[in-house]
Amino acid sequence: MIPVALAALLWGLGGALAGRFMREIPPEVLIPLRFLLGFLLLLPLVLARPPHPAEGRRLLGVGLALSGAQAFYYLAIHATTVATGIFLQYLAPALLTLHALHALLRGEKLPGRALLGVGLALLGAYLLVVGPGGLQGGPLGLAFGLLSALSFALYAAFAHGLKTPPLVALGVATGVGALLSLPFLLLHLGEVRALAPAQWGAVAYLVTLGTVVPFGLFLLGVRTLPARTATLVAMLEPLSGALFAWPLAGEPLRPEAFLGGLMILLGVALNRR
Repeated sequence: MIPVALAALLWGLGGALAGRFMREIPPEVLIPLRFLLGFLLLLPLVLARPPHPAEGRRLLGVGLALSGAQAFYYLAIHATTVATGIFLQYLAPALLTLHALHALLRGEKLPGRALLGVGLALLGAYLLVVGPGGLQGGPLGLAFGLLSALSFALYAAFAHGLKTPPLVALGVATGVGALLSLPFLLLHLGEVRALAPAQWGAVAYLVTLGTVVPFGLFLLGVRTLPARTATLVAMLEPLSGALFAWPLAGEPLRPEAFLGGLMILLGVALNRR
């Protein structure tokens, strides 16, 4: 559980910094660069310790799910708002809970406190991220958000129990993402060349401490942690993002955000094994 919690803290910090330093980098440039540079950084590990052929199909699934989670998330926040996109993506534990309730998730038992914890965490995330303004955007944006949640749930489910080392698995996954997003990168080469040094520094941070390290920690944790629990613990991301955004982006915490953060923490605690 600790590696996933650390990953959520890094994602939250990256989100707070993104709000301050990366508003001028369009997602059609940022996402392909994130995948490509992450893949190039991890390629030596993949070559040194190639994954076992028996896990090839699952690793492909991890890569496709990771690509979908990132792409649909950015499409959701483009069509709605950042708050709506974040909340919808973190419906992933609810989807996995429904999956488990139908006895499809390796027979995992769900005590009543676990169901209560998922409900509390989702309600807390709504209060923390969305607030009194409610969900915004049309049906298309909401559909993108739900697809990002489904992709994130599949990412965790495919990665659970992998024997391939986490960073090697992530190298394969970012390679799949880099290949899928390569046409978008080629279409926007002019915008890539126009990035200022400070923006390249932001991209470097996002690739290392926003992608390689936290996604590697998540894959490390989900090797033994059930996918439903891992995605629930990852809901610490909006909580940490709100806390980091206070000093870094000058965004004060709303009163209901405190209550939402406490509900997320309680929901995660109720789902500890």
